[in-house]
Amino acid sequence: MSLLVGVDPQNTTPIVTTTWRQPTVAVVTLEGEHDMASVPQLEQALGNALLTCSQLLVDLSSVQFIDSSTIHCLIKMKREADDKRCDFKLVLDGDAPNIEHTLEICGVLGVLNRVATVDAALEHVGS
Repeated sequence: MSLLVGVDPQNTTPIVTTTWRQPTVAVVTLEGEHDMASVPQLEQALGNALLTCSQLLVDLSSVQFIDSSTIHCLIKMKREADDKRCDFKLVLDGDAPNIEHTLEICGVLGVLNRVATVDAALEHVGS
């Protein structure tokens, strides 16, 4: 059960989905609360996307909580994306101030190439 005030406990289940906005542009969207229990699902989704994408967007706009294991996974997969010359961007639209603040404290917000929206990230495809 979530301890976050104002968060519906039914919306805290960790969900990871992958959609393809263009043939080589993957959007991996996280929802709910993510901790070490959901990291294998996240790693699999990101790893599968990295097999064929040229741009990988990770959307955290609907996330209520992430822990250090999730942050570590994002950093690890960012490095893998860099190794494959895949453009990695983190989408945070401002509706998740706790997540943004957590990433700022950890010093990784800039490293993860934050953008405000998926559409903003797509404006730079191919440039």
